[in-house]
Amino acid sequence: MEVGKLLYVTDSSQPKFSEVERLADLRRLGFEHIIFLGTTKNESWEGRLANYGFNSRTMTVDGPLLGRILDVARQEAVSLIAASVDRGAGGLLHRSLTKDLLRSSPVPVIVLHEAAQEARPGQDGMFARVIFATDWSAASQKALGYLIGLKGVIGELEIINVIGKKLSVRDMRNLKKKLAGIRKTFLDEGIDAETHIYAGKPPEELILAAKDYEGTCIAMGTARRSTLKDVFSRSCSFRVAEDSVLPTLVIP
Repeated sequence: MEVGKLLYVTDSSQPKFSEVERLADLRRLGFEHIIFLGTTKNESWEGRLANYGFNSRTMTVDGPLLGRILDVARQEAVSLIAASVDRGAGGLLHRSLTKDLLRSSPVPVIVLHEAAQEARPGQDGMFARVIFATDWSAASQKALGYLIGLKGVIGELEIINVIGKKLSVRDMRNLKKKLAGIRKTFLDEGIDAETHIYAGKPPEELILAAKDYEGTCIAMGTARRSTLKDVFSRSCSFRVAEDSVLPTLVIP
C-alpha cells in the first residue's frame, strides 16, 4: 500500500512535532509528502521533516475549516488526513467539527490528541499494537482490507468484537469460529493477531480493550448509513475518537 500524501490539520497555535514523528512509521509504505493546514505557518517543521526524508509545505486556513480541509484533501489527492486536536484549549477542531470531519471525509482520518503521551526515542510506534474493532459489516471488511495494506508498519493486532447481549452456546461457538477466520486472514498476511470478545457498549468496550492490551492505536471503520446497533456507526466512531487519548484511525 502506498500512502503518498498526508494532510496534517492542527487547531493549535503552537502544535507539537511529536505526533508527526510518530506518523513517520508510514514512510515505509511510500509516505513521502506532508501538507500542513492550520492557523499559523510552521516552516521550521519543513526543515525538520527533511531530515526524515519527507517533503512538506504549509497552508493556512482562510475560510470555514471543514470546507478548507475537504477542498485541500481533494485538490491535493491526499490519501490520509491526520487531525491534531487540543480538546482542553477549545480550538478550531472542537467536537462538532471532528464529528463532521469523520462524517464527510472520503479518505481515512487519524484523530490525534494533544493530551496523549508524547513520543520519545525508543518508544513504541503508533502502529505497534493496533486495536481493531470488527462487527462483520461491509465497513468492517473495508477496514480489514485497509489494515492489511498497513502490514508493513503494524506490529501486533488485537481483534475486538463487542456483543450487546448474552449469547447461546451455539451462537458463541459460531462467533469464535468467525473470529478465528478473521485472525487467520491477518496471520496469512504476516500480521501477528489475536481475538477477544467484550460485552457492553462498543465505544466504552473498545477503549477498555485498548487499555487492557496496551494499545497504541484504535482502528475502526465507519458506514455512511448504519443502524444504531452497528459498531461502525458514525456516532460510535466519533465517541471513540473523542474519548480515547490514543490515536484513532477511522476508515470510511
